[in-house]
Amino acid sequence: MPTGDDLKALERQDWAARSAAWDKWSDALAKLAERMNAPLVEAAALSPGLSVLDLASGAGEPALQIARAVGPKGRVVATDLVEEMLAGAKRRASAVNLQQIEFRAADMEALPFPDASFDRVTCRFGIMFAPNTERALAEALRVLKPGGRAVYLVWSDMARNSMFQVIDGAVRELLGTSPMDRETNPFRFADGTLSGRMTAAGFSQVTERAIGYSPEIDAGQPFWRPQLEMIFGDRLADLDAAARAALDQRVRQGFARYLKGSRYFLTAETRLVTGHRPG
Repeated sequence: MPTGDDLKALERQDWAARSAAWDKWSDALAKLAERMNAPLVEAAALSPGLSVLDLASGAGEPALQIARAVGPKGRVVATDLVEEMLAGAKRRASAVNLQQIEFRAADMEALPFPDASFDRVTCRFGIMFAPNTERALAEALRVLKPGGRAVYLVWSDMARNSMFQVIDGAVRELLGTSPMDRETNPFRFADGTLSGRMTAAGFSQVTERAIGYSPEIDAGQPFWRPQLEMIFGDRLADLDAAARAALDQRVRQGFARYLKGSRYFLTAETRLVTGHRPG
């Protein structure tokens, strides 16, 4: 049974190995990311001048969007467990001159910030990868100002997320295993238990709700390749050209059932969880 330290070391290794792929695809996926960010950004009730800590910022989502919302008088600290994952976020922020955002490598289970430092804490698709969820939530509560708000976005069940379902099935068929089998996997809180954990950690006014999406994508393009590289890229690096072609074909076949005419009609679902620091 791996310990928390073992899982943390594995997370560091995995995300460092995949960081280049996240930077590579961040610009191409920016519009899609903004749509996924929208419920989180709305729930955070942002306004100019607020200070926001964004956890697991990766290549800049949703930290860059939040920085635009709080304006030049606001402050956003974008963090990630590994420094390499922030390279894309730094590049993208510099390109649009977002001076109100700063970047820190930080473990969400041991945040390097004083108590009551931020008006908001946000985290999109990151809390599931913290081995010790209770510690991560306690840290978020600690750095929030009294009355401050934390907002988390996590994935719902894989069966409701066709992109993950098809790609994971193809990778399992080729490699026999998948990182989805680990305790710290994208669907760890698909069962709706994050809200209960937030309440137990001391948050008040906790709410949780599912949000459905219906992506439509033109046929004739390998739209799955960004996700394949970002999720599994380090595991596929040693495959030869024939094996990669076979994987691509298997993924294409998996998506065939979602093809109607000239478009793919996919499904996606997330869970939005919010809570406040009492006071």
